[in-house]
Amino acid sequence: MRRLARLMAIAAATTFLSLSAAAGAGIVTPRHIDEMFRGTSIDYTNTWAWWGTNQPSYVGFAQTDGALTVSVSAAAQPDFNISGATRCLAHGDFDARVEFSLDTWPAQNGVFVSLMINGTPFNVFRVSWQFPDHEQYGAYLPPANANALATGTTGKLRLAREGAMITAYYLADHHWVSLLTAAGPTSDVSLTLAVFNISGAATFAGEPVAVSFDNFRVAADAIVCP
Repeated sequence: MRRLARLMAIAAATTFLSLSAAAGAGIVTPRHIDEMFRGTSIDYTNTWAWWGTNQPSYVGFAQTDGALTVSVSAAAQPDFNISGATRCLAHGDFDARVEFSLDTWPAQNGVFVSLMINGTPFNVFRVSWQFPDHEQYGAYLPPANANALATGTTGKLRLAREGAMITAYYLADHHWVSLLTAAGPTSDVSLTLAVFNISGAATFAGEPVAVSFDNFRVAADAIVCP
């Protein structure tokens, strides 16, 4: 935990760089990624390798001045996915965090909002299930999973790695709550933000959904860029 605290202290100390220099672009340094979505277009130069969707006719994404917003239409088909992955990789220990806002969020909609290790199932999420106590936070660090009740339409997700152990968190009452810790990948990894449906786990309700991401940060022992 001391290493994670040190990593985030480094990120906090360099936040002023993004506030002054990132008029439109994210900031990537040898030890952190700082994306506040301040521009009006997605930063494919510094921060993101790609953003895309498997249903472009029904699911869209756009960056405004201060957030990246994903919009899902009522006509979207099950198993839609919209996601983006960082261009640079986190090496060694890392701590990744993102804020989200559930701008249009019908009850029991069947949609997941996720922070994940790109190319793997390791993720922490907010979801609206189809059963009582339907609003939940969750983590899937295979083969283990965990869930906790959720409230409100804003929140923060966090994934952290120390050595070979991955921990998933959500923010509640200004404190990070650990959902689950499990062994995970130790290689250099890209981080992904995603909004999706998994029809085998939750039925999409066929109602419009809109989710905004903001203040995405990664602090790591090293950030490795292509």
